[in-house]
Amino acid sequence: MLAPLLLGSLMLVINMAVQVLAVVAVISMYIRRMQSGGFPPGLRTNFRVICIVFGVLFLGHLFQFAAWAGLFMWLDEFQDFQTAFYHSSVNFTSLGYGDIVMSERWRILGGLEAANGVLMFGLTAGAVLSVMNQLFVQRTNVAKILQNDHK
Repeated sequence: MLAPLLLGSLMLVINMAVQVLAVVAVISMYIRRMQSGGFPPGLRTNFRVICIVFGVLFLGHLFQFAAWAGLFMWLDEFQDFQTAFYHSSVNFTSLGYGDIVMSERWRILGGLEAANGVLMFGLTAGAVLSVMNQLFVQRTNVAKILQNDHK
């Protein structure tokens, strides 16, 4: 049981690094843009910014699904990558259908992957909320400026 725990913990750390890099990249891009004049206020801009943030962070999740699937393939748990990827996405999202089960030796990896997913989706939610909050602050500031101009 020690080998699966160590291997699963290593995957969790690798996936954490991937998602933290994705979050840092998105937040850094956002900060650079704000320092160079910001975004023009408006619904379309806010929609575009949030879609880009979600898109980049979701790509991080897809990479993590694939990393776990690659591990499952390396461990000879599945015959093809498509099945391994499906199993990984079900575990990572904590959906846990149970229609495909790994061998007794490695099945603890499913629980570790689910824990990994909960942590990484939480990180993603926090990053998206942070960006949305900043967009709200920016819109509020623009509204105050416009209101003061009309006085």
